[in-house]
Amino acid sequence: MLKKKIGMIVLVLITVFALVLPVARAAESDTNTSENQVTSTEENTTDTNVSTENEATTSEDSTATNEETASTLTEENFKQGDVYLTGDDITIDYIIDGNLFVFADTVTINSQIGGDAFIFANTVTVGNQGYIFSNLFTVASTVNVQGVVYDLYALSNDVTIMGYVYRDIRVSVNNLNIYGTVGRNAYVTCNNMNFVQNGTNETEETTTTSSQGMINGNLKYTSSNEITIPEGVVTGETNYTQATNNTSRTIQSYLISLGTIISTAILVWLICLWLAPKFVKKENLIDKKNILPEIGLGILTPIVLILVSIVLILLGITSSFGLLLLAISFILIGLSTSIFIIAINNLICNKLKIQKNIGNFGMLIVIAAVLWLVGLIPYVGGIIGILAVLIGLGIVIYYLINRDKKENNKKD
Repeated sequence: MLKKKIGMIVLVLITVFALVLPVARAAESDTNTSENQVTSTEENTTDTNVSTENEATTSEDSTATNEETASTLTEENFKQGDVYLTGDDITIDYIIDGNLFVFADTVTINSQIGGDAFIFANTVTVGNQGYIFSNLFTVASTVNVQGVVYDLYALSNDVTIMGYVYRDIRVSVNNLNIYGTVGRNAYVTCNNMNFVQNGTNETEETTTTSSQGMINGNLKYTSSNEITIPEGVVTGETNYTQATNNTSRTIQSYLISLGTIISTAILVWLICLWLAPKFVKKENLIDKKNILPEIGLGILTPIVLILVSIVLILLGITSSFGLLLLAISFILIGLSTSIFIIAINNLICNKLKIQKNIGNFGMLIVIAAVLWLVGLIPYVGGIIGILAVLIGLGIVIYYLINRDKKENNKKD
């Protein structure tokens, strides 16, 4: 298209010069002047038209190029929906419009996260350009917040806040360093807590001013010994509770709890993979159509089993069978959370098209860790935990009922 337009413009210019120049040479001086003026006007008009066409063409090409570039940038720098990542060193420098789930060694966030971030890693860093619009739930050895986080929930050895936590922090750590700002309240279990105070450090070459760590709400902390809090760094009230056990034991208990939920989920997954591989690979263990029946079965099953067990025990003759049924009931309840984790794992792995067992295994660990992190949230964690038990138990009963129906239909 561009070549055709340029060719037409060249032909027009050649024709104009061929017609105008002979007439200009044959005319008298007065007429020559007049015709030169006309010729000049025509040439200016032609040049203007050529310039206009060239500008229009250039504008169209520029617009097309910009649209292609914008499309490429959108695909490379923007992720729609939830993102699941595993690996050694992970750097997130693209916008995520959803939740982030990561299981890695080192995680660095240098962009915006639209939802919650669930991170299980050795080192977690929210860079200066990092912005988590919702909560950061993390289990890590070291956590550095240099950017902005809405709420922070952390189980760690060292947590350093150099940026801004918009609302609350709820952390259980060995060392907490607040060099930035906590927008609201801080709920802390720790051994040491440090603040940077306003001051000026002068050297021979430079003079630097340190900012003050601030908590713009209340500070409630638990520690083996009372910590000296600098004056003016806490806007609200400061409440200290002496720990009955040292923080290292508290952290150890958290780690044992985390290890328990992960190891149980892995063992149940391996047993199911051996005894019921179709169940492990089934995609729609959790579905919109059967979620309500599963919750209903999750509520009714333990009630019915326990009542029947009590009746059998009271009858005397069948007491051994009643005790066995009661034990089975408690075992099912104890394993139901792992079944729920397996169901979520199946759903996510199918969406991400993860088919190999090693990929399923890694994602299973991530989901178990995330569920454990969610369980630490006050009130919400308890509700999620109860739902996980009910849905997990309901999934097993619902699957067994439907399997029996299918087998009976085949026989008929």
